[in-house]
This record gives sequence, C-alpha cells and structure tokens, in this order.
Amino acid sequence: MHVFAALFLPLRLAAVLAWTLCGLAMQLTIFPFTAPHTHRAVVTFWSRGMLRCLGVALQTQGQPNCAPALVVCNHISWLDILALQTAMPVVFVAKSEIRYWPVLGWMVALAGTCFIDRSRRSALRGVHGALTQHLQAGQSVCIFPEGTTSDGSGLLPFHAGLFESAIAAQVPVQPVLLRYSSVAAAYIGEMSLLRSALQVLLAPRLCATVLTLLPLASASSTRGQLSEASYEQLTQALYNAAPQ
Repeated sequence: MHVFAALFLPLRLAAVLAWTLCGLAMQLTIFPFTAPHTHRAVVTFWSRGMLRCLGVALQTQGQPNCAPALVVCNHISWLDILALQTAMPVVFVAKSEIRYWPVLGWMVALAGTCFIDRSRRSALRGVHGALTQHLQAGQSVCIFPEGTTSDGSGLLPFHAGLFESAIAAQVPVQPVLLRYSSVAAAYIGEMSLLRSALQVLLAPRLCATVLTLLPLASASSTRGQLSEASYEQLTQALYNAAPQ
C-alpha cells in the first residue's frame, strides 16, 4: 500500500460517493425529460468526473476517431468504460452483469449500451442487429472482442462475430488501444468489484491512455479479416508501447 495514496483514501471515497449520488440525481432529473443524444453527453460528463474522483488521469493519443465506426478495443478493467466514454463517446457492447452494477450500469444502459448474455450463443444475433442499427444511425459502437479482461500485457484471442456489424452498416473498424500506468487497474479472474475499486483508489498516479490507431475499411472484407487486421494493429501498438 502506498503511504500517500492511503492518506488520500478517505477523501477519494467521499468524492466517489458524492459523485455517485450526483449520478443518481442526474438519472432522476435529466434522463426522463431529454433525448438520447443528451443522455450520452451526460454520461460523458459523469464518466469524466468519476475518473477524477478515482484519481485516474486520462491521456488521448493518435488519430481522431472517425464516426460512425465500430471501435475495437482491448479490455483490462471496468475503468475502460469510463475512459472510452470520456475520450470518444460510444455505445458499448457489454456483458449482461454490468447492467446491475450500481450507477455505472444504469448510466451506460441509459446511454444505449447493448448487453449480451455470454452464456447464450443465440444472443449474438440480437446484438448484431442492434449494433448495425446504431452504426447506421451515425453512432460509433465499441466492442471488446477478447470477450473478457486481461492484465493488459498482451491480447487474448479475438471473437470475430460482432465484426459483421461493420460490414452490414458499411462503416470502418476503428482499433483503439487502452493502457494503464499500473497493473492495479486490471480487473481479472475472480477479483471482486470492491477489491478492484480499492486497488484503483490506492494506486498512486494512475493514468489511463487511449490510443486511437488507423481505421480499417470494412468494404470487401470478411469479419475474420477485420478481426485479424485489428488484432495485428493492436498487438503492434502494444509492443511499441512496452518498455524496451
């Protein structure tokens, strides 16, 4: 445990609680009376504030995000949603369990997140249709094709199924690499959300970096080819970013 981080823990906890209550107030007073594009703006504002309360700095690098696009990102933590929502507002595809997380789950649900039940293979068809509709409506959609989180040191194999949405909507695939300055950000294995949150709160000078890479044209490509090309780009960027 870092001494200075431990000293600031009560203040960070108080800030997180206060901002969580603000999020609840926003849901009750703003969301019922506003349009979906306003919902996404509110979620972006709230996500940026929550990163600050958690003591997480955010850096963005690389090419501007082309919208609409199917954003393809590596997956390390629940912090990924906050970082990406702040850097480039998107509609997410997330595991169904996130829907029931306090505040964060409600926020991303109201922003249009497509939840997928990973225990049902048939659920993929419905999600594919929803993603295509979002993309055709001009909204960027973010998927985590690894299907689960890692410690960020490498990439797990990609699942190519959801890449079909980019082809159907005729939009590019936008690879994005997420990096954290400390492994304390990783939410992996059987770790509880509470334990992960405490790791983040106790991590000194934690920084998240969102690196936007070159987009990939989906025309005349198969979902397998788009998955492979995205994987190669992200792997190369991860290798280049690693300490030599």
